[in-house]
Amino acid sequence: MDESQTLRDLVRSAHEALAELGRARVACPANVDRFDWSADLLDELARVALEVGEAAATLAGGRDDTVDARARELATAIVRRRNDALIPLQLPARAVVCRT
Repeated sequence: MDESQTLRDLVRSAHEALAELGRARVACPANVDRFDWSADLLDELARVALEVGEAAATLAGGRDDTVDARARELATAIVRRRNDALIPLQLPARAVVCRT
């Protein structure tokens, strides 16, 4: 297999994996902390967004400021979404009652 075919296969596999993830009905596994599980997966997905920008630069033969900026924006949006989604999972602060 030549390098060109290998790259096509890698891109196709990445596309298929992301498409499958988009169709999945995802639920946090039992006995796993939902906060950590969700945060880890969304952080990894944000890193994927940055890697897509890197891959595009490699395949196009050079960096593109617009692609780089959009990849960073997508990664940032995913992290913001993670933060927004996980805020309700945190326990509310309880009022401290001093007993005398």
